[in-house]
Amino acid sequence: MLAALLLPVFMAVANVFIVNVATPSIQKGLSASFADVQFVLTAYTLTYAVLLIIGGRLGDRFGRRRILFVGVAGFTLASLLCGLSTGVGFLITARVLQGMSAALFTPQVLSLIQANYLPERRGAIFGMYGATQGIAAALGQVIGGLLLRLNPGGLEWRAVFFLSVLIGVLILIMIPFIPESSSPDRTKLDWVGALLVAAGLLMLVYPLVQGQRDGWPVSLVASLILAAPLLILFAWYERRLLRRGRIPFMNVTLFGQPVFTFGIFIILVLMSSMAAFFLVTAYMLQIGLQFSALLSGLVISLMGVGYFLGSLFSSRIAARLGPHILTVGSILSIAGYLLLAWAVRSTGMSSDIEVWFPGLAILGIGQGFVAAPLTHIVLAKIRKADIGSASGILTTSTQVANAIGIALIGIVWLNALQSRAGMHTAYSGAYSLSLLVLAAAAAVMLPLALLLAGRSRP
Repeated sequence: MLAALLLPVFMAVANVFIVNVATPSIQKGLSASFADVQFVLTAYTLTYAVLLIIGGRLGDRFGRRRILFVGVAGFTLASLLCGLSTGVGFLITARVLQGMSAALFTPQVLSLIQANYLPERRGAIFGMYGATQGIAAALGQVIGGLLLRLNPGGLEWRAVFFLSVLIGVLILIMIPFIPESSSPDRTKLDWVGALLVAAGLLMLVYPLVQGQRDGWPVSLVASLILAAPLLILFAWYERRLLRRGRIPFMNVTLFGQPVFTFGIFIILVLMSSMAAFFLVTAYMLQIGLQFSALLSGLVISLMGVGYFLGSLFSSRIAARLGPHILTVGSILSIAGYLLLAWAVRSTGMSSDIEVWFPGLAILGIGQGFVAAPLTHIVLAKIRKADIGSASGILTTSTQVANAIGIALIGIVWLNALQSRAGMHTAYSGAYSLSLLVLAAAAAVMLPLALLLAGRSRP
């Protein structure tokens, strides 16, 4: 039963990192643009983010095991369609289906753990849940690179999607071993709120990705401007539902709590910068330095090792420093980006990049110090009745941040490459500039971490 619950988590997380390392190959294989590849990544994360809370509600209403099965089956079919894609438009559509399916099955895992394990065992189970996410993130880069290197059946980049088909079939065989559970709450879902936030997020992210390629036409600029009032309308509507005693799609009153609000902002900065980092690093290594996808994955996995170690020891350090572990993690993240930017400047387009390794390790440790304890710190003062809603907002914010980070770094990356067109050092210059931008983003986390720590005192 536990394997059937944790394998879907591994599949959903590893899929993000496996596809990330394969993006240069996908772009070449489908004759796509960089903006197209951004959509291949953001189509999954944005759809996943918007529908995540709906997926949780559907599981409560119609049975969590049943929705888990439907979600995994849909993800397996969507992965098959991704692998069979003949054009970038088809692939993006299939990635949307993957995101919808992941939004169905992911929320069921935590709910089924709560329903099927005694309280005294849940701590260890949740620890394994977190470890599964970390292992999937670290191994995803290597698995993707290995599949591209081995090129089974001459499938090239398609193999990274067919792997999810095999894992999905295995999970479907195991799901019947999980007992069914549901919630007695039959409250009507707030479809208006869901539609408003979906439209607002789409109007925000789509122009960021497409504007660079299309030369920022009036329609995209207008979409970007109108996203803010639409999201404000969403917040007003959700508050209105609360005043009427109805359950909203998202409990926006939680943002009235400073610790929660600061925590959400830290998540947005952290996860958007991480998503951006993985994308531009894959392009720098594979296109700029001509590394194989496997070697590229191994290099990036050094950060994953640092992240794993940072996460592993974060609880011990947090026991001494309390919420100020986020401050330490922010400082280390800034230092990691700056050290890596210096290393890239010093090596240029040389393939001898051993000097990168300390920066990668420090960056991973710093981000592990922030990411691992953040959820517990943010949720510590949330009322028990609001834990579910708060957890949903945290998870949704993570996926939205991934989409925004990929979109924004694309603007920096493409502009930097165009300004250095024809230069041998174009990629190293664009990459080092991107790292400096990410260091500036990490610097935003520092005052937020200090403010959160101050508000978290008993």
